[in-house]
Amino acid sequence: MKSFQPADIRNIVLMGHGFCGKTSIAEAILFNGGAHNRLGQAGTPTSTLDFEPEEHKRGGSVSTAFGWVEHEDKKINFIDTPGDGNFIFDSFAAMRGADVAVIVISAPDGIEVQTESVFQASSDMGLPRIIVVNKMDRERADHEAILADIEETMGVKPVPLQVPIGTEHDFKGVVSLLDMKALVYQTDGSGKFEVQDIPADLQDDVDAAWENLVECVAETDEELLEKYLDTFELSEEETKSAFRTALCSGDILPVFYTSATANVGIQPLMDLLLWAAPSPIEVAPRPMEDGEEIICATDQPFFAQVIRTFIDEFSGKMSIYRILSGNTPSDGQVRNTTKEENERLGSQYALRGNSREQVKEGVTGDILAVAKLKATRTNDTLSAPGESRRLVGVVYPPPMMDYTLSPTSQGDEDKLKTAIDRLIEEDSTLTTSYDELSNRLVLRGMGMAHLDLSVAKMKRKFKVEVDTALPAVPYRETIRKKVTHIEGKHKKQSGGAGQFGVCFLDVEPVPKGDGFEFVNKIFGGSIPKQYIPSVEKGVLARMKSGPLAGYPVVDLRVLLVDGKHHPVDSKDVAFQMAGSKGISAAMLAGGIKLMEPIYEMEIVVPGECMGDIMGDITSRRGRVLGMGTKGKKSVIHAACPLSEIQRYAPDLRSMSGGKGTYTMSFLGYEDVPQNMEAKIVSESPFRKDDDDD
Repeated sequence: MKSFQPADIRNIVLMGHGFCGKTSIAEAILFNGGAHNRLGQAGTPTSTLDFEPEEHKRGGSVSTAFGWVEHEDKKINFIDTPGDGNFIFDSFAAMRGADVAVIVISAPDGIEVQTESVFQASSDMGLPRIIVVNKMDRERADHEAILADIEETMGVKPVPLQVPIGTEHDFKGVVSLLDMKALVYQTDGSGKFEVQDIPADLQDDVDAAWENLVECVAETDEELLEKYLDTFELSEEETKSAFRTALCSGDILPVFYTSATANVGIQPLMDLLLWAAPSPIEVAPRPMEDGEEIICATDQPFFAQVIRTFIDEFSGKMSIYRILSGNTPSDGQVRNTTKEENERLGSQYALRGNSREQVKEGVTGDILAVAKLKATRTNDTLSAPGESRRLVGVVYPPPMMDYTLSPTSQGDEDKLKTAIDRLIEEDSTLTTSYDELSNRLVLRGMGMAHLDLSVAKMKRKFKVEVDTALPAVPYRETIRKKVTHIEGKHKKQSGGAGQFGVCFLDVEPVPKGDGFEFVNKIFGGSIPKQYIPSVEKGVLARMKSGPLAGYPVVDLRVLLVDGKHHPVDSKDVAFQMAGSKGISAAMLAGGIKLMEPIYEMEIVVPGECMGDIMGDITSRRGRVLGMGTKGKKSVIHAACPLSEIQRYAPDLRSMSGGKGTYTMSFLGYEDVPQNMEAKIVSESPFRKDDDDD
């Protein structure tokens, strides 16, 4: 493979709402750059970037993919990201590999919920941004309305670099303002166009757009603005030079018009990336965790950041990384400063989807892949040996939905654990835990589609089939009132050495969330010191399953106030049993109540949805804590029982027309309403009809 110098590399990330055409643009870039002899169709087996079977089934991207082309002796690396809310956060780590964000907007659909998310995320990272209004050949395509919506919603004035020729099905090209030529495309998807004079009926639009472009460019440079105010004109050379400076600094938001599936308007975007987008050695320094910065330059120590991990069912783990400074060490020896372990880089590859081409050397700014790094995961920092600094990584939001998993085939428990670990290596937005109530593994993700897809991958890649269910709501039990001097007695005589232990307990409720406290109030040796922990151990063992519905007992204080022992028959197990029987008797005497987990929610929706959302919250036994706004969106802060919102994601999508988002976090436990307690108790899978003590 040909080698490229850092100055000749361009790194872009394609971002936007689902099905806006990001992958189609990437496929057109591959075709126009000569990487393929046919134009791939997103979401189908002909696509280079949508190469996983799950993507073919869904008809769109579910994970980040990488590609590159050579264009006019320069290398364009591009990162194609998913836009569905279930998978959008996969793109945030990958975004750290880019120097420019190309934000794609569907012309018929306009700004959508994830358009705003990626616009804000790229702004937070300080990336220069380019807007591509795609699907200009579709019905309801209204580019002028989109420009107005961008300014109103994003608070940034968009600056078109083109004027579209034709609308909807008559869209056939663009007028390039920087060249003052019309590019009229063939209708065969070849991407070929004829350079023509500007159509007379567009001349007024072109003049107005040029004046707007020059004015916006001038406003980014004080000296240029002064000249413009004096003469009301700038030369083409001055405009281009100032435009490039403004783009690289993020001070201008240029707009292109395309139809990716027809391969119209893609070539001008590729051309602009070469002369106007920053190279890797022109970008701002990247922050380190210790507050320092790393300069992106060839003469600096080697630093790279892993931006994606991919598990191939045949070749194993691939780690994709962006080299931020220096070149990869010739011997391949690097330090993972995140894991504090050494790694060895084997052969390095440039990726196009799931195909790869070996490169001789990794240089500053390039995006490459390497196989079978042992400890390395997404977000990790790789450095030259001897370094300890870490690059700032992406922080993922908490998971929004859980599944419990059990293997369909008995004996596959170990395979299931291994499969989950491999899935999490590939997808950092997944987490796992163990549910002690159901004795099942729990997989947590960003939504139902995310979890369903992960289960499908588990079956395909790791040959593990599982049964899934929503986790049991983690109800808790606690005592209603204080009780005193409750006896717990264990006596067993079977002919030989017996078992004997007696304890007396005071038990009282404590504020919610304070947990468990055991206080030894024994004086005078009624229970020998070595058996005090035995009493506590027995109490805790019994509290794992409450007498009401079998849920753990929490939020109480147990005081050991007295007891009895036998010089021969008293032993550890006897006082464990005494403690267990004592707390059981105390809970029955004090009465038990059920508590349920409450989650705080932040729900962001269009203003017209507010009434429906608030009514729905009330119907879920929730309460509104407050309201506010985020840009044009309304924000509702609410508290709801977990049992009512386990499947909230698809419900919100339905109520908001796909334009709502939410986050949730654990708030605390509250008493279950008395009119609901009996039903929950009767349906509890953990309830024991008989006391086994």
